[in-house]
Amino acid sequence: MEDSGAILCQISLIKDMLDQVNQEIEAHIQITREIESDIVKCTEIESGLTARESELTKMVYVSQFEIDGLNSVAGQFKNLTEILGEGYMFSKKEAG
Repeated sequence: MEDSGAILCQISLIKDMLDQVNQEIEAHIQITREIESDIVKCTEIESGLTARESELTKMVYVSQFEIDGLNSVAGQFKNLTEILGEGYMFSKKEAG
């Protein structure tokens, strides 16, 4: 009888240890779920930032294209004003 009591006591201790291990496993599973949730959130944020980066890059290229066009127009305007100024000076000399 004493042997069966000792065996039951050991079984009870092993069950308590097993319950503790199961609780720790559940805690780790919960932590893993939270980490996975954070990873999903970070991935969504990263996707949003990548899309925004793409939009900004497009805006930079469009702005650079517009600036190049304005510089071209400004250069042509400068050339035209120089030509007109020379023509005005030439006609002024002839009239004078």
